[in-house]
Amino acid sequence: MDDIEVELNVAGADESDDDTWGRGTVKLTPSLLLPPAVFPERSNMSGFHKTIKLCLLAIKDAMLHHRWEDAAKYISYYTQALEDTSTGNQLMSPEIMWRLGCEILHHHPNSKPEDIIDLYERMKNFGVKNFAKISLDHAFHLLKNGQLEEAKRQLSVAESWRYGKQSAAQSQDLTLIRVYRGFLDYITWNHRRSLGEEADHNGDGSNPEMHSYFRQASVTLQEVIRSPGIWDSFVLAYVEMLEFYNDKEGAEKVLKDYAYDKAFPANPNAHVYLYEFLRRNNAPKRKLMEVLEILQALVPSHKLMLQYCFFLLNSGDDDDDDDDYDYKIQRALQVIMDLLEYISWKQNPYAWKCLWDVIVSLLKRHRGDVLAQEWHKRKELWMPLHFRTYHARQDARVDQDLLMLKILVVPNLAGKDAEYRRAAKLLTDNA
Repeated sequence: MDDIEVELNVAGADESDDDTWGRGTVKLTPSLLLPPAVFPERSNMSGFHKTIKLCLLAIKDAMLHHRWEDAAKYISYYTQALEDTSTGNQLMSPEIMWRLGCEILHHHPNSKPEDIIDLYERMKNFGVKNFAKISLDHAFHLLKNGQLEEAKRQLSVAESWRYGKQSAAQSQDLTLIRVYRGFLDYITWNHRRSLGEEADHNGDGSNPEMHSYFRQASVTLQEVIRSPGIWDSFVLAYVEMLEFYNDKEGAEKVLKDYAYDKAFPANPNAHVYLYEFLRRNNAPKRKLMEVLEILQALVPSHKLMLQYCFFLLNSGDDDDDDDDYDYKIQRALQVIMDLLEYISWKQNPYAWKCLWDVIVSLLKRHRGDVLAQEWHKRKELWMPLHFRTYHARQDARVDQDLLMLKILVVPNLAGKDAEYRRAAKLLTDNA
């Protein structure tokens, strides 16, 4: 709300002002309002603008305290701000009316669905610069109420709308309109597929009507997701359709482009989706590990890092020489120790079991030097994070299996006389 006030470029009104205007008289007393904004008051502010400011603050206070009837009363007077001829307010007032009005109507005990629809339609005409955004919000409202076809119609109208010279912001809004329209075609396709499966209608996508929705959705989604951005839900929808029609190569290309195209922002989800697709389609372990290697660099605490460690430890049956396998075990040690440096994992017995398996593999290959080097780099963090006396008490309360695993791990890292091991042995002896 404060951002809206700043963009309106109106300062706090004098608390002694009791302005009236409009269809009735409203007394806006200071007790209704939050403290005034701290930015300085403009000396040339008119009484009209002061009243707008005061009314907006009253709406804000009523909404914050869930006094929806009062908020509706105040915003009915705020509608006169739409008549403001100043350029800044002409742009901002319709957006304020749209955003706050919809919020109030959604919560007002006496509002009816047609009231919200009427507000959307009126605000589209007042806020032509916001036409696309309001149409998208309108479509979401219709979807929430199960009106899928009407939502698609609203998006189709908005997609063809133009006003003056198209700005970058308007272009982004229209891109969102287009991709959501494609997503609604996907939802319809998915619904028809479910009905076909229930009716045992071939189950292979040969239904012409269903295939028509696939073509509509795929053309739109394919076009939009080529543009750099975060398109997770839309990419998954497109890949699901491609997989259904057995276009595995096309689906993999879409996911690889989404994950590896440097024009796109870094997105760990893109690598997760690619990994899940490859795993689903029985890809070689090497390809799975390549994806997880990149994911580990982006999110070292991701739950798939346990799977990555498992792959690294169990790659001895591949055509690796000893040096390659030694490297993979060393890499597994780095990955699992990175994982355990995150608080959410510090008492996870599966993570500690993985670390113990890595240690055993290193010791079997007489690579205690690798273990010592890695511990030397991390001991300043790991001692206070994992291996104090109070950690042993906590672990004993949380999970006895966790305590026993750490008793095995500690001497191979911190030594047999480590504080944690002494405390843990004492706890187990007295149990």
